[in-house]
Amino acid sequence: MRWLLLLLLLAACRAQGLPEPYATLERGGKEALRQVALEAQGYAGLLAGWLLVGEEDLPLAERAEYAWRYALFLEEVRAFEPGWEAEAAWRVAAPLLEAAEDARAFSAWARLLPEEEAVQALLRLGQGERLWEALFRGRAYEPLLKALPEGERPDLRAQALYRLGRYEEALPHYRAWAEADPRGYLGLGYALWRLGRREEALQAFARYDHPESRLAQGRLLEGMGRVEEALARYLASTPEGLWRATALLERLGRKEEALGVYLRLAQGESPYADDAALRAYLLAGELGNGEARQEAYARLEGGLGLLVGKRPSPPPQALEAPPAPLTPLVEALVRAGKAAWARGEVRYALWRRPKDWPALVPLLYRLGAYREGIRAAWPTALAYPRAYREWVEGYAGKEGLDPDLLFALLHVESRFDPKAVSPTGALGLAQFLRSTWADVARMLGEPPADPFDPESAIRYAARYLRWLMERCAAFSGVERLACAVTAYNGGIGYTLRGIAREGGLYAFLRFQERDEPREYLAKVLSAYAAYKAIP
Repeated sequence: MRWLLLLLLLAACRAQGLPEPYATLERGGKEALRQVALEAQGYAGLLAGWLLVGEEDLPLAERAEYAWRYALFLEEVRAFEPGWEAEAAWRVAAPLLEAAEDARAFSAWARLLPEEEAVQALLRLGQGERLWEALFRGRAYEPLLKALPEGERPDLRAQALYRLGRYEEALPHYRAWAEADPRGYLGLGYALWRLGRREEALQAFARYDHPESRLAQGRLLEGMGRVEEALARYLASTPEGLWRATALLERLGRKEEALGVYLRLAQGESPYADDAALRAYLLAGELGNGEARQEAYARLEGGLGLLVGKRPSPPPQALEAPPAPLTPLVEALVRAGKAAWARGEVRYALWRRPKDWPALVPLLYRLGAYREGIRAAWPTALAYPRAYREWVEGYAGKEGLDPDLLFALLHVESRFDPKAVSPTGALGLAQFLRSTWADVARMLGEPPADPFDPESAIRYAARYLRWLMERCAAFSGVERLACAVTAYNGGIGYTLRGIAREGGLYAFLRFQERDEPREYLAKVLSAYAAYKAIP
């Protein structure tokens, strides 16, 4: 009994250290929570309502409303934190809304597709176009095929069959779609291509006069060895098509033509623009075309400019803002050991008042929510925090690295999120695969540490980057850095073999078979330049 009294006393003391309405949340009690849910503004009201959704003696419609609001909040703030996943909240909200006969139940269940329970709920609640569209968007393709009446929406039926790998079955429905909308020919072409019927695919693509269709024709013709025809299609297609055309032209030795296409591609806003400008600069130098080289240099933006001695423009400054009004509340919650509630308050404020981000982002950083702060502040200078500064500067110095390079790498890898997990299984702040993490542990002569521990991740990243720089010792200066950064993403074997195969670093950067390492290098160099420009 003494222990129980002591625990109650400690809880009461802790609650007293909390500002209202959070002290009420800490104490609990159904009626008190209900009062907060109905009257309090901000995150506290949402949280109080969420804590009440399981109270079956409350009105069903009220509980459904609480669940809807909280699930919608989680969905829209997109917090990068365990326990803040919207899907779990929708699992609670959807059946409550349906039981309350609330029209929003359909929308709630649709968010849980393609799960079978959600499918069955939508079949109960919806019909016609609304149902079919929801099943398609939710990737519930088999239920969609069963729900669609014969002859209705051939576009949805064709695409569903295609995504299920049933290409032959999709053909008549693509043809029916194309009779009403020429976009159907694009899908028809891809289905025929999948079936190995390349000439028929070309004919289908040709009936849809669109850049995407011409890109598809170019890819198909290139694979068939019909290079000149492929070039003609690529040059009238998308930025990707232009990029593919330049590769063919260079391989054919038609470098003057390639240079013109590179300069054309460098004028746009596509992901290929900076790569095209860099290649145009190098190619113009090789060809002795000073005017084209000057034009390419002028168009070269972003981090790749560092490779030719051009520093990108610094990121724009964020608007100056006084401290956010909720700062005292956030500080009080942190002092009381409620940092999760403090993050909730800032997220709610940013959700409701997105224009206040200059004042709110520093609070997110103070609370460790770097990934969300960077997203809100992008692309200003405020989007480049020096997170974990003591560790980054300390371990970079130990390994002989520029701390700004390590900041840039971590910024691109995880946005300083120590709990990040990629779809490919890369873990933590520095996004190591477990096999590479174990390799670095052996370099350090120790058992593998926890990849989710921020200090360990920074220490391992610094050591690994240093090892990569040593492997790239054939280069110097920024070229050595480019080799190492590319290898951090693509692997040292991939990088060095590619350089040897293509006969040099810049040829490899242009002709490497994977897009991701090339784009990764541009991002890291851009972040590196930004950190160098920010005091």
